[in-house]
Amino acid sequence: MPLDREGYLREYVTTWSVLHGDRFPFDAARTAAQGAVGYDRGINPPGAARQLLAIIASGNRKKALRGVKVPALVIHGTVDPLVPVAAAGDLARTIPGARLLLIEGMGHSFPREVWPRIIDAIDHHAKTAQAGRDQSIA
Repeated sequence: MPLDREGYLREYVTTWSVLHGDRFPFDAARTAAQGAVGYDRGINPPGAARQLLAIIASGNRKKALRGVKVPALVIHGTVDPLVPVAAAGDLARTIPGARLLLIEGMGHSFPREVWPRIIDAIDHHAKTAQAGRDQSIA
């Protein structure tokens, strides 16, 4: 990524236009505004490399994920170019009792058009998780 603001924003928009997928409209101006907020807050180019190294160093997390004891909801787009959709299914099968919500045509972002569906799913998940918790302590 370029370090100058204009170059950074140009690359930020280009990157997210690819990650977004092509089924839902891509709002380049909104994405640029989000990128500008991040740039103005402060960018840390070595941070992305550290994140990648941490992912590699952590190794396979499946054993630990099998021990998750809280309700989990996995939300994933079917056309995510960064994380294959099969990984979402694998994750949901690995975490005991996890629910999987696949959003057709969504990439590696949350387009405004799917916000109601995502919000409703999270709301429902939280309410059913709370109801289950309330029953277990009654």
